[in-house]
Amino acid sequence: MTGGQVDKYTDEVKHLIEQRLRIKGATLEKALSRSGRLLPKWAQREGRYLAQAGQFMGHPKLRLMIDEAKVEKAHKNLVEHLSAIDPSDRRKTRVLGTLGVVSFNLIIVAVVLVSFLMWRGYL
Repeated sequence: MTGGQVDKYTDEVKHLIEQRLRIKGATLEKALSRSGRLLPKWAQREGRYLAQAGQFMGHPKLRLMIDEAKVEKAHKNLVEHLSAIDPSDRRKTRVLGTLGVVSFNLIIVAVVLVSFLMWRGYL
C-alpha cells in the first residue's frame, strides 16, 4: 500500500463527510472531531485509524505498523455508511422534530389556559 492510496482514501472519506453531513474540515481528523454524535462510535474509531494511517505513511519506520487490510476495511465501511446517509432526509427529520416539539408545547399552553379560565369561572 502506498502513501498516495491512503491519502486517496482519507480524501474520499473527508469529501463524503462534507457532502453528506455538511461538516467542513481541513483534514479528516478535523472533520471527524466536528462530526460529534452524527457518526457512530465505530465510524469515529475507524476514521481516526484511517487518519492515523495517513500520518504514519509519511514516516518510513512507522509505515510498518499499518495493517493494510484494516485500512481497506475501515475505508470500505466508512464509505458504505456515509453513502447511505441522505442529507435531505436528515434535514426533513430535523424540521419535523422541531415542529413536533413546538406544536406539543402550544397544546400544553392551550390546555393550561383553558383550565385556568374554567377554574376562575370565565368559561
